[in-house]
Amino acid sequence: MRPLVSFSLVLGLLVHAEVFGQVERSPGDDPAPDFSGTYVGVRDFVRPNTYPLTAEGQRSLGAHDPYAGDPREFDCLEEPMPQLILWGHAVIQITHEDDAVLMKVERGATIRTIHMDVSEPLGDQPSTAKGYSLGLWSGNVLSVETTHLLGGVLSAVQGHPVSSEARFTERYWRNAGESSLQMELVVHDSVNYTQPVTFEREWRLSPEEQVQDYDCFSLELDESGPVDIDDLRRRLEQQ
Repeated sequence: MRPLVSFSLVLGLLVHAEVFGQVERSPGDDPAPDFSGTYVGVRDFVRPNTYPLTAEGQRSLGAHDPYAGDPREFDCLEEPMPQLILWGHAVIQITHEDDAVLMKVERGATIRTIHMDVSEPLGDQPSTAKGYSLGLWSGNVLSVETTHLLGGVLSAVQGHPVSSEARFTERYWRNAGESSLQMELVVHDSVNYTQPVTFEREWRLSPEEQVQDYDCFSLELDESGPVDIDDLRRRLEQQ
């Protein structure tokens, strides 16, 4: 088993170098692009024609119930990755800080942090729905790698699965003379897919758009029986 462990370690390092094997910027380089602004994601973006599911992926997809789980999932929880960047008509606000790029989406008042000041996640980094995102400028391209995921689905409606071992790589860039952002998202998840799954999307700069405050509370309705209208009215009046 030792040769297999060693091979897996080397393979992992090579895959990591896919995105982060570039030479980092030095003080003499031109400043990194500033992607700050509010963007609207085009609805008709490029999705896989087919999803190359493993046997486990097929089992998970077949067992998916979009209405199962925490009843707050559809209103008050933060958006998980990659759903927060794959919504059909998402509005997203990007801001730059000294050591991070922040992405804010309205649904769930979700703020995603892309860390720009470290080379690796901490050894005890916890897994979360959004995962841990590490960014690096490669020329004028923002490359992002996300790990430490809880697992879930690519889309709550369709239910294509994502395992806790999945890794996402993203690239963001502007074409010459354009203000829109181009995005490529690649899902690496050997538990569920026999090969990486790729999405491509354009984010159109829309200064007139705003990410509104998301003041939310969950009704936590019991779908096993009829809705008690009087109780629902009382709960709404208390908010």
